[in-house]
Amino acid sequence: MGSELSAVADAIRANDRFLLVTHENPDGDALGSILAMKLALDALGKDSVMYVGGDLALPPDYAFMQLDGLSRTLPEDVAERVILALDSATAPRTQLPPELLEAAPLTIDVDHHHDNTRYGRINLIVPQASSTGEIVRDLLTELGVELTPAIAEAIYVALDTDTGRFQYTNTTPKAHLLAAELIGNGVVPQDVYRQIYESVPFARQKLKGIALNRAELYEDGRMIASYLLRGDFEELGVGRSTPKA
Repeated sequence: MGSELSAVADAIRANDRFLLVTHENPDGDALGSILAMKLALDALGKDSVMYVGGDLALPPDYAFMQLDGLSRTLPEDVAERVILALDSATAPRTQLPPELLEAAPLTIDVDHHHDNTRYGRINLIVPQASSTGEIVRDLLTELGVELTPAIAEAIYVALDTDTGRFQYTNTTPKAHLLAAELIGNGVVPQDVYRQIYESVPFARQKLKGIALNRAELYEDGRMIASYLLRGDFEELGVGRSTPKA
C-alpha cells in the first residue's frame, strides 16, 4: 500500500484541477469519502468539483452533510480535470462516459472493494480497509492535511455506515482507532447517529411496511423474500429526480 499511497499523493501534489466522482446511488462511504477529499483539496488550494452521476435523488439520510457544492452534471472543463474516483469498484458505476475516462489527463482509483477492476492509471485499492473513508484518512496523512471537524465528520460517516455501526466483520482494530481519532477531532457520534438513523422520512418507513407485509418465508424459515414495485415508490413520492447542477 505504501508505494500506491505515495503515488496518489504525488499525483495530487502535481495537479491542480480535479473531478471527484463516486458510484451512482451513493451510500455513506461514497458521500463521506468524496466530501472529505473535497475539503482536503480545498485545504491544499486545489480546484475540485464533486460529481455524482445518475438520476436518482441523493439519500435523504445524508442531507445534513456539507454537499451543497456537489454537482449532478459534469463541468464544462471536465476534459481538463484529473479524475479521482472514490469507492467505485468499476468505471461504469461512476456514470462517466468511457471516452472521458480514456481522454482524461489522469484517472486515479481509490477504493476498498476486493473486486475493484483497477480502471485508473493510478490505483490505490486496499481490500482490508474497513471503508474508502479509512483510505482517505491515510491519504490525508500522506498529504499533510490536518483533520478539521468537518473533514473528521465526513470520514466518520464513511466509517460508521460501511461497518454497520461497527458491527460488520470489516470492523478492525484500525477502524476503532480511527473512530477514536475522529471523535477526538470534533465528531459527536450521537449527532451523526441521530442524523442518519433517527431522521428516516415517513415515506421510507411506509415502504418498509409494504415490503414487510409482502414478505414470505422459505427453506423452513431460513430465507425471507419480499419485493417492492415501481408504483409503490411513485405513490409515496419516492423515486427518481431530475439531475441538478
